Amino acid sequence: MHQPAPQLPGPAEAKRVAALHAYGILDTPREAVFEDITRIASSVCGTPIAVINLVDSERQWFKAEIGLGVRETPLDTSICAHALLEHEFLEVPDTTCDPRFTANPLVTGAPGLRFYAGALLKTPDGQPLGTVCVLDVVPRTLSDAQAETLRALARQVMAQFELRRMLAASEELNAHRARVLAAAGHDLKSPLRGAMYALGKAAVGASEAQRQELDAAQADLDLIRYRLGELIGAATGHAGVSAPALVPTPVQPVFD
Repeated sequence: MHQPAPQLPGPAEAKRVAALHAYGILDTPREAVFEDITRIASSVCGTPIAVINLVDSERQWFKAEIGLGVRETPLDTSICAHALLEHEFLEVPDTTCDPRFTANPLVTGAPGLRFYAGALLKTPDGQPLGTVCVLDVVPRTLSDAQAETLRALARQVMAQFELRRMLAASEELNAHRARVLAAAGHDLKSPLRGAMYALGKAAVGASEAQRQELDAAQADLDLIRYRLGELIGAATGHAGVSAPALVPTPVQPVFD
């Protein structure tokens, strides 16, 4: 009777699945960069099937595949799930001679898998997410060069995953900064309006010399209000507003 691959201990498996979901890759559309990797793996290893496989809690999902024609399969028949228990690489030259797979429906029935080799996809802190794997319907073995190429392709897949996660984090951080800047700008407008109102009141009955000083202060506040509006517009992405040039500006004259 076929036995599914054993899972990692509860807390470790929960941490692994959480790490997988954090990349936001599951159930995304096909992408050429990953399709190319499966084509390279298939060509280099000489196998009809190549897959970028991610092992979720109850299924294995394929970011890219060649030779299977499906995007996911149940976890209980997964050969890749066994690879998660390995350090880096799992090769099964003949599945009918390995007690872990002799009763597997994918071996005893269609598509009649006989060979498997998979290089682990691992996060920087060592969490196994899945594999870049190649499969065949006849027994075989990989050369050292083919096995190392499969490992290299797995590293490239993880580099893509990491890059996308960093870009998403950067976009989120920039959006947060824009919200904070817009809120701060809104809060600053109120005291600016108050200062301009106070200047207007102070101008009533002021001497000519005082009026000149007040007019200069008024001009400075107008410039500050204009630049603040530019900055808020750039931060919030309002149409037609470009990012202002940021240069050192003396503020002591404004306070004076």
